[in-house]
This record gives sequence, structure tokens and C-alpha cells, in this order.
Amino acid sequence: MVDVLLVEDTDMQRALLRGFLSPEHTIVGIAETGEEAIREADRTAPDVVVMDVDLPGTDGIEATRAIKRASPDVAVVMSTAMVTAEIRDRATDAGADAYLTKPFSKDDLLATIDEACAR
Repeated sequence: MVDVLLVEDTDMQRALLRGFLSPEHTIVGIAETGEEAIREADRTAPDVVVMDVDLPGTDGIEATRAIKRASPDVAVVMSTAMVTAEIRDRATDAGADAYLTKPFSKDDLLATIDEACAR
């Protein structure tokens, strides 16, 4: 079981992810914007962040960069509906450990979290 910070700006996706993560993992925080994600990561010290790319304000890639700068050992799983080579390159440069393309299954999410945490 790992501590997860969930970063997603839509109610439906947050509810889906909460259902996927429980009871296998503990959700230690939820954020709806990149700025909130940075604050919550500092406050909760998660093992992994499930980070939406497309967030209002600071996007998920820039939030990942800030989180990894402050806590290099936290794993970050990027989540997006459209993974392009440019997004993947920017996310990798920011420190993302793994990627999920929406929609994804519970099994895909849990396996990706395990993979990211094992790095």
C-alpha cells in the first residue's frame, strides 16, 4: 500500500480514480490545480502522485517539475487523454516516471503505480 496524491480537475475522473485506488492504496490528498498539487505534495509527502496533464493554471507538467525539485524520490504518474511525443518529452524532462492514457482500467492504474514506485 502506498500513499497517493490524486491530482485531477474533473469531479467524475476524481471519483473514478478514488474508486480505483481504494482499498489498495491510501489517498493522502486531492488537488484540482497544479498550484494545489504542489502545496499538497509538500504537506502530505506522498509516495506517488497521479497527475493529470491538463490542469487549470499551472499544468501538470510544470507541477511535476516543482514537486520533483522539492522531493526527487516521489513517483509521478502522468495521466492524459492525449499523449503526444511532445507531451511525453516535456513530462519526462519534468521528472515523470510513468504515463497513462485516458481512459484506463483499474488494473492499468494499479500496475503503473507499482511500476513507478519500483523505480
